[in-house]
Amino acid sequence: MKKFFFALMFVATLTLANTCVAKDIWVTHWNHENIDIYAMDDTITSSTSNTEKYFKVSTKFIQNGQLQKVVNWTFSKYHSDMWRYETSTMDGTHTTVVIPRSPLFEFCMNKLDWSYQIKDNYYY
Repeated sequence: MKKFFFALMFVATLTLANTCVAKDIWVTHWNHENIDIYAMDDTITSSTSNTEKYFKVSTKFIQNGQLQKVVNWTFSKYHSDMWRYETSTMDGTHTTVVIPRSPLFEFCMNKLDWSYQIKDNYYY
C-alpha cells in the first residue's frame, strides 16, 4: 500500500511540475540590432473595461546567447482607437501605435484568445 501511495504521489508531482513551468517563447529577431526577443509567457496579464482593454508582458532581449535586458511592454486600446504600446525603456510621456505585423503583439493576443483586425495598416 505504501508503494502504491508513493507511486501515486510521484505521478501527481510530475504532472503538476509539467503544468506549472514558465516558458520564454521566441517571438522575433531584430536584424538591425542582432537581438532575439523572447516573451515571458508567465508575465502576461490583462484587463478590460467598458472604455479600455490592455495587456502587459515582459520580454528578454538576448544577443549572442546573453541576456541584454528585460523590457516590460504595455499594450492598450481605448474605445475604437487603434492599439498602442509603451515600454519600460520609453520615457513615459507617450504611447506608440502598434504597426502590423508585430510578432510580440500577435503572440500575446493569441495567448489571451483576443481577436484583432488590421485596417489601414493599424491593429484594431
